[in-house]
Amino acid sequence: MKKTMTMGLVALALLAGCSKSEAPTASATPAASAPAAQTAYAQGSIKKGDKGNCVVCAVKEGSSKEEAVVETLDYQGKTYVFCNETEKAEFISSPAKYAVK
Repeated sequence: MKKTMTMGLVALALLAGCSKSEAPTASATPAASAPAAQTAYAQGSIKKGDKGNCVVCAVKEGSSKEEAVVETLDYQGKTYVFCNETEKAEFISSPAKYAVK
């Protein structure tokens, strides 16, 4: 009986070890493996009507698609472009969140 109990405990311990499974880890982020889109330009080098990457869209949506520049803003020696006035206002309200360091 002792032998049966011991074998049962060993089997239980082995099964308990099997129940622990780790989920496969994903890579950091898809953007980390691909080069980031340019979101800050040399000051004055890009104007309304040009094509560029909206920095707010890039941060919020991960978008790297160039689109028509509707608004621009010079900030800390760089020009940032925006696809609409709302995105520019969002940048102004929290520039540290969006500005390239």
